[in-house]
Amino acid sequence: MTAFYSILKRYVQIGLLTMIVSLYISTINKQQGLFADTPPGEETFEIKFSNGQLSAKLKNSPLEKVLKEIMEQSGARIWLNDAIDATVTMEFQNVPIREGVRRILKDKNYAFLYAPHEIKEGKLSIISASKSKEIFTKTKDVPPKKPHQPPFEVLVKDALENEDAGKREDAIIALGEGKDKKAIETIAKALVNDPSEDVRLSSIDALLEIGDKSVAEPLSQALKDRDPWVRESAVEALGEVGGEAAIEFIKGALNDEDGSVRELAQETLEELNAKK
Repeated sequence: MTAFYSILKRYVQIGLLTMIVSLYISTINKQQGLFADTPPGEETFEIKFSNGQLSAKLKNSPLEKVLKEIMEQSGARIWLNDAIDATVTMEFQNVPIREGVRRILKDKNYAFLYAPHEIKEGKLSIISASKSKEIFTKTKDVPPKKPHQPPFEVLVKDALENEDAGKREDAIIALGEGKDKKAIETIAKALVNDPSEDVRLSSIDALLEIGDKSVAEPLSQALKDRDPWVRESAVEALGEVGGEAAIEFIKGALNDEDGSVRELAQETLEELNAKK
């Protein structure tokens, strides 16, 4: 019996020693960061806006917080007709602000305005069936004055010939707001030929503003644009125009070299077919 207790005591001592060593190694590993994985629910929030370009690195970030930060930095205005209680997880670098907002709000109903030469007064309006509220990143009680629009011929000249890309974009926006079908030809030229992606993106919006089915043809030219986010915007615009001609143009985008454009084209066609 003495030998048995001696052996048992020996095993207990070995077990305790093993436990102590294991605890020590575990403590050292934690101190060295070997188990310092980011908790699944932890938030990553990085947004940078510069020269019309937006970069974002987001994980579990509240949508409202994301939009307010974008507007605080850029002065853009967003009208959201959808739920705001969501989180965002995505990452992109140096895309036009219009495209960045589109990616963040892809599944939501919204309107977006970015005028780089206006006073910075970013504004987000959230509207729902049950209640309305407005969140301002910068408040301004005095309503902005509507600027006097130059004559049509001056806008046409600025849209195509002005050396300042910002002024070309302003002229394109003004032509769209005028809703004159005579402006379609000018806007279509800018959409195809302007070297600035911001001008080309604004040209797509301007054609939509005119609100005529005939804009489907010029919009389809943007499906050949070198920048995938311009092609995506063209697909979205054609979806809003609707009609058989627009559907045929969107079908062509199913063969786009960019996966995001192909995916958006497929989703847009499904939505249009569901409305038939």
